[in-house]
Amino acid sequence: MNKPLHNRQENYYENQNGEKEVTYTFDAPEEKVENLMATHIRTGAWQILPSACASLTCIPFGLMLGWPSSNYQILLSADSPIKITMDQSAMIAGFLLFGVSFGTMFSSKQLGLGPKYGIIFGNICILLGWIIMWRAQDIYGLLVSRIMIGAGHGYAMGQIKNYILEMTEAPLSEYLIKLVNFYGFSGFVLAYVVGPFVDFTQYSLISLIVSAFVLSAQFLLPLTPKELIRSQKIEDAKKLLSFLKPDINPEEESRKLIQNISDEPIQNGILRIMKDKTLRINFLKLTVLLICQQYCGAPPTLVYTQIIFSKSNVPYPEMISLGYAVLFFISIVIGTFVSPRYNKKALLLISSCSVLILYMCKIIVIYFKMNDNYFRYTSVIVMYLFIIFHTIGLASIPFTLINDWFPKSYRSFVTKYFIILFSLLALTNTKIFQVLITQYEFYVPFCFFTCINIFSVIFISIFIPSKTAPLIEENRYSANITITSIQITNKK
Repeated sequence: MNKPLHNRQENYYENQNGEKEVTYTFDAPEEKVENLMATHIRTGAWQILPSACASLTCIPFGLMLGWPSSNYQILLSADSPIKITMDQSAMIAGFLLFGVSFGTMFSSKQLGLGPKYGIIFGNICILLGWIIMWRAQDIYGLLVSRIMIGAGHGYAMGQIKNYILEMTEAPLSEYLIKLVNFYGFSGFVLAYVVGPFVDFTQYSLISLIVSAFVLSAQFLLPLTPKELIRSQKIEDAKKLLSFLKPDINPEEESRKLIQNISDEPIQNGILRIMKDKTLRINFLKLTVLLICQQYCGAPPTLVYTQIIFSKSNVPYPEMISLGYAVLFFISIVIGTFVSPRYNKKALLLISSCSVLILYMCKIIVIYFKMNDNYFRYTSVIVMYLFIIFHTIGLASIPFTLINDWFPKSYRSFVTKYFIILFSLLALTNTKIFQVLITQYEFYVPFCFFTCINIFSVIFISIFIPSKTAPLIEENRYSANITITSIQITNKK
């Protein structure tokens, strides 16, 4: 029989949000520590590996997200296998985002027993989309393919998050959910790596094979405890719970899950937001901030990356575009894990002001043809700095404000609203960029982005608070103490 832990010490302190946290320190026999370590590793594997497997769904979507940059060069050429015009290019790009918006609206709807089957359904839609792209003969095939892949991804994203929440506990679940998007961005970067070296059909076939592999992997996902309970496999659910949560009583936890399944959580929507003055103002501020984020110009530069660098007379635009995508990925990592630690208003202002200055530099570079007359990579330096400063601030911070500005019961609705509006704004901004770049001088769209950026700086300076007042959650009387860590020291 294992010897119990003893000599417990409690250390209380207050974190940056004013919440009380406690750290427990124990002395323990060496064999007890070894058992705890083995249990910890086993539990981590049961939680992390299935969640990582489910997140693979985002890679085929990332391949489609990065599809336009290299494939537009092929499709707009004289010997294109599918004839499209520059006017149609923004519409084709936008259909992916239409699909994402449509799928997101239904992403919280359960399919079958739970999220595993929703993930499989989303992957089937993505696979069918890539099959259609592979066999496409005209623009309608491109449109159907992109809207199917977008819808499959939009729906699957909600199911993936539910799957992670059912298989893990905070703070691990929060960390794994943050990582989900990086699978998509890895597919996005992969598109820039593969795209320049293959033709349209080969790219579609490679993406189809990747999608088929990911779909096959989803069938191997274990059912979550809730899914096992819904299928009346109570004993299997208890066994899985003993792996996922070795410190709790599986019998009690299974009873809680049965109760949770019957008691659906309350989710508030737009009507409740409009009735509350504070939430109504926050909702409006989030909307305007999202408009500033999208209309400051990042989405079109990611759709037309190669075209932008080609029109700038930059050598090796394919390789320069790959560098742009890699910097975007690195900046997203920084924006997700580092930026939220700092003052959000200050970071938004730094980001907006930097982007404003860089747009002015971009206009000067184009107007005076500095790439041709002085240094050939001037435009590259400006655009690289632009994507870094835009992504670590304007592109990353607005989404984090949802948790700061809205109570828990409102966040599901606001998150869906954010994703749908994000997609529609990216679509319209891309179309505006395409019209301006084809009808006017090359520097004109950047003048438009500069004007939006000036408004963005003014809006952030006046309306975004430096500090966010703590929200009053629905459960006003719950203890506000978090156990942040348990430290164990060896004693033989």
